[in-house]
Amino acid sequence: MKAIVKNNPGKGADLVEYPIPLLQGDQVLIRVKAASICGTDLHIYNWNDWAINAGIKMPIVLGHECCGEVVEVGPSVKTLKAGDYVACETHIPCGRCYQCNNGLQHICSDLKLYGIHMNGCFAEYSKISERCAIKISDKINPKIGAVLEPLGTAIRACIEIEASGKNVAVIGCGPIGLMAVNALKAFGTANIIAVDVNELRLNIAKKVGATHIVNPVEVDPAKYIIEITKGIGVDAFIDASGNNRAIVSGFESLRKGGMAALIGLPSKPLEIELVSKVIFKEARIVGIHGRKMNESWTTMLNLLDMDLLNIDPIITHVLRLEDFEKGFEILSNGTGGKVILVP
Repeated sequence: MKAIVKNNPGKGADLVEYPIPLLQGDQVLIRVKAASICGTDLHIYNWNDWAINAGIKMPIVLGHECCGEVVEVGPSVKTLKAGDYVACETHIPCGRCYQCNNGLQHICSDLKLYGIHMNGCFAEYSKISERCAIKISDKINPKIGAVLEPLGTAIRACIEIEASGKNVAVIGCGPIGLMAVNALKAFGTANIIAVDVNELRLNIAKKVGATHIVNPVEVDPAKYIIEITKGIGVDAFIDASGNNRAIVSGFESLRKGGMAALIGLPSKPLEIELVSKVIFKEARIVGIHGRKMNESWTTMLNLLDMDLLNIDPIITHVLRLEDFEKGFEILSNGTGGKVILVP
């Protein structure tokens, strides 16, 4: 099969002929219909400090966001069969630790990650554990099916901040931030304030539900947000930027008693004046490490089934697997939204 493989340290990856995976136990083999490039894939592609320390063993097939058709099942598989249409959950829990036994499989003590600790989906075929292959409706277009993993993360953030009827800022309008904007609209958020320095992405944010867009190059976002909320501040903010200054600005714009959902991954330690910005505000902070299994998926699939989400404008490029280098370039340059690869 064709596959995009990271063979050695240094920038880049190779399109190669690679063996079709062999199944064991509860694994299923899927024919990949579509896959999408994530920021994590870019980290591995560029082999930055995060990738160096992520426990990755090469060679490895890149990619962890995809959908496909089940073509074969392992001997222990009970719930799936050939012909089923599935999307893939990245988190592969051990099923035995304290977290797994208490409904927190997504932060398992021995968590493995699809496409990071094992071969992923930038290929014609991929294998994954049965518990991580989520059956989805045939009505879902493959390019949408390929982005359900990040969409579920965005939806979970909206659930955690109890978004209905509130004023919420989304900081960082990369694909997950844009999905959060759209999910907030579906949840009935009153004002949705999108913050980013990229005008293309701010324009997409407006298409998918933002009531206000803010470019920090042109205006101080915290001052602007406090002004449009009549001096109060937002009820909550979702950070999908991982930018230290942007996160601090989010806390500056947060009202007393507000909530912060943090998705973005800062590249260095965050310095913040805790007393005024967090403690005296009684700010509540939740880290978002992907989706809850399987709660986030249930909510997301319900919203999709009722046509309450509009993800199409966020997907700006659909490329052949062979054109993966162009896809990574688009992601690096910020000249698009979500990039889809089709084998």
